[in-house]
This record gives sequence, C-alpha cells and structure tokens, in this order.
Amino acid sequence: MITSIKLNDEQMRRFVCDGFLVLDSIQDETLHQGIVDKLQYLNKHEPEIGNNVLPRISELNCVLDSPQIRGAIESILGRDFMLHPHRLSTPGEPLPEGARELQLGHDVNGPPVGHGSKGFTMWHKDKLGRARYHTPRFLYLFYFPQDTPIDRGPTRVIPGSQYYDHSTEADYPFAFVPENLKAGSCMLTAIDIDHAGMSNLTDQTRNMVKFNFMRTQNPTGPSWEGGLSNWRNPEKYLGRYKHEALWSFMWDWLRGHKDKGFCPSVDVEKCISGLNSADQQQRLHCIYTLGAMGEPAVEPLIASLQKFEGRNLMQPLDLLRNTEGVFEPVGDIFERRWGIGAYTVQDEAFALGCLGSLAVDSLIGLLNSRDSWIVINAAFALGEIGSAAASSVPILASLLRESDPHVVKAILEALACIGCNTAPALPELTRLLYSTPSELGLNDDPQYFGADSIHYNVVYVLLLSDLTGKEVEPLLIDLLKAPTTSGRVCALSLEILVRKGSEVGLRHAVMYLQAHRWDATVSMGR
Repeated sequence: MITSIKLNDEQMRRFVCDGFLVLDSIQDETLHQGIVDKLQYLNKHEPEIGNNVLPRISELNCVLDSPQIRGAIESILGRDFMLHPHRLSTPGEPLPEGARELQLGHDVNGPPVGHGSKGFTMWHKDKLGRARYHTPRFLYLFYFPQDTPIDRGPTRVIPGSQYYDHSTEADYPFAFVPENLKAGSCMLTAIDIDHAGMSNLTDQTRNMVKFNFMRTQNPTGPSWEGGLSNWRNPEKYLGRYKHEALWSFMWDWLRGHKDKGFCPSVDVEKCISGLNSADQQQRLHCIYTLGAMGEPAVEPLIASLQKFEGRNLMQPLDLLRNTEGVFEPVGDIFERRWGIGAYTVQDEAFALGCLGSLAVDSLIGLLNSRDSWIVINAAFALGEIGSAAASSVPILASLLRESDPHVVKAILEALACIGCNTAPALPELTRLLYSTPSELGLNDDPQYFGADSIHYNVVYVLLLSDLTGKEVEPLLIDLLKAPTTSGRVCALSLEILVRKGSEVGLRHAVMYLQAHRWDATVSMGR
C-alpha cells in the first residue's frame, strides 16, 4: 500500500496564496542519477517521446509515489486524484560557451536558450483547451532529477498569478526562482500559474519532467492534516497582493464548507464596476466580495453579465508574430473572449459561482441566451457551484445538441464539475462519443483542441460523475477498441474501468494494456 505524508495547515495556506510549493521527493540519489542517464539518452535518440516518457522511464513512478509527493497532491486534489495522460520531458540545453557570461535579471521575459531546448522562457500560462479556474482542479509537478542551481535554469513562477487573467511586466519582478534545487526536488504548482524557463549558463543539460494531475471529486472535507479552523493568513506569502476574501473562499472550498454564512452587503454597484479590470487586485477583491454577499449580489451580477451579449466575444483576438517570433494578440488583452487554447470567463461568472445555490435558477435562465459567450459563462458558474447545481443538468444536457461545438465543450466541463445527477445527460454523452469529427463540426481544428477534445471532455464527465460502472462500461470498452480514439481518451477510459469496472471491464482494460505494453528491454542499446 502506498503511504503518503500530508501537508499541514501552514503549507496549504502557502499554496492557496502563492500557487506553488517546493518539495523533496526524498529518494535515493542513485534513482535520480539513473533517471538522468535515461533522459539524456532520450534527449539524443528519442527527443519526441512526449507523453510516453513515463512508460519509457518507469523509475519516475518511484518519485510520483514517494510519500512526500503523493501526500502533497492528495492534500490539494483529494485522495482520488488522477495522473493526467499528458506529461513531458523538457530539457534545457546549455548556451554556447561564449554566451554563458550573460547577466540577466531573474524576472527577464524570454532569455535565450541552447540549441535543442524545449519549453518556453517567456512568461506564460499553458493552453490546454479549457476554461481557466481559480479553484484547484489541476496541478503541475515539475521534477528535477539533478542538482539545479540558478545558473542551470530552473523553472520560475509568479506567485499568486494563478488567479490573474493576465500577468504584465509589473508582475515580473515578483517572480520566484528556486536558488538551489537538489536532485529529486519538485515544484508543485497550480496549473494556471504564470511560469517560464531560464537560460542554462552551465555546461550540462538541465533535465526536467512535467506531470499533470487532476481532481476527480469535489471536496467534501479537508484532505490534508488540518483544515478544522477558519482561514488565517500564512506566516509568509510571496505574491504581489493580499487577497484575503479570495483566499478565505478557496480555503473553505478545499475543506468542503458549502453552507457558510454570507457577509453584510457593501456597495454592490461599486464592486460591479471593479469587475473585469486590468487591475488584478481590484478585480479579485470585487469578485470575492460579491461572492460572499449572498442574495443581494445575484441579480446585479446577472444583469452585469448580460451586458456582454452581442459583443461578438466568441471571436478570438487576431494574432501577430512579434520581433522575437512569438505570436501576440492584437487588441485589448484584458477583454474576455473565447479562445481555442484557453479562455477566462467574465468576472461575474466567477462571483456567481461563489454564491452557490442562490444563483442556480438565475444562471439556468441565462442558458436560454442566443449568445454563446453568455451560455458558456453561465455553464462555467454552474460548474463551479458543483452538486448544488444538480437541477441544471437536464437543460445543460439538452444544449449538447447546440450547433456551436465550443459551447458543447464548455457544457461538458460544467457537467464534470457538477459531478452528480448525470443520468439525464447520458444519452447525449453517448451520442457525442459515437460522433465523427465532421459530425461534431470540429474537423478543421487542430486535433488536440478539436474533435478529440470533445470526446475527451465526455469521458472526463463520466470519470467525475455519479454514474455506476454498469451504466458506462459498454461505452468505455467500445472506446478502447475504436481505432480513432486518442491516447488521452483511452487513458481516462482505463481509469474509469479500473475504478468502477466489473470483471469484464477489467479484463478489457488488461487486454488493452497488454497490447500497448512498452518493452523497455529493447531500448537504450540493450
């Protein structure tokens, strides 16, 4: 049985504020050196190994299963978390010898990298084809198998930026750069935190493997050692701003406190006017002040959200390549719009999600809007409300026949986050799984964010749902047999069969894995 060492209250408070923790996997040095040796071989001979880095180097499982690492992930995502099928080796190669005397600030945007490096040194949030959440539903784990001082180029993060819609140059000086990561160190981060690589000024490769983890249940109680008392600020936090209303909400969400009292009303209109601002401190204060206000905030927030109808916000900003070869948006980067890579909803949707059951009926009313952006925002808020929004599932399910496939993707995310009363949606979920790319209307999109993402989101709903194994098993077995099913879809299907499957379902899971087994004995020159 795998053991785990859970986080304590102070560590959890630091994570809520800063969005990251530096951890030690506390494994034998020979394990890490063996992983380095194999990564070096892959970098040279199999540089496009991608998601297969884990079966290729099975010793990485020892790091992921170490009590310190597993316990930290359980503490934030719950004990039923899942290792996402996306993982990646991102080597940072040394700069040419004559360029290693660079004197760059640790907050610099886009420092140079050596030939053969992977990853980005420009500040960015990753784009994974979904909405961005404030609530911790996903995590990154950055694993460094060798000693990684600053000169070797560790990963940097901007503390607290997991809550920002955009970071700017004014945020860069607040970057956190780990000074002396020893072999086996890991950075556990919120998935939407702004991060970047650095120049490698040494003569050795900086190896790093990135893993992605996902929550499979809404929290019903603390999953760390503590969580019994109300929020208080940590002894130290590293972010630029103090966001006590936000932090308190996240703390209560993580410990499953749904029936909390509401604060007395303040100036509602003043708070409404501060939403969607480029001022991150202001907008976050207004979101979570309104979200703690209760009934008086519901209708003003609904009315404010409706003002975005008819603004063509489903049309992404145009992109132009800058002098450094990077595509940048043309227009107001703080205007919320749908995007194929990722999107941030209006601040009103975040606030309505905080209000819980009080906002459900009004949000269901918004689902009738003819503007897809309004429907997406309403669906997002219902998903954030969770099980208290179970009554919205039938109408959300009916909208899965919506002509705009991007609305379909957003509704599927909402159904997954609600996580209950899923049975009314099962007929439509089944139809989507058996639909071809052309039938889904996404055949012209890149595969990762196109038809595959709808199939993936359907299985994501099934994974987080209250449906029994018996209800979904035939679907999952068919997916394992389908020649067009992607690896991401198969990975989630296997996970459900392992968690909920009958003897027949488990047999099909094993058969699939037997056929896809990676034989490591014929690799690396052996």
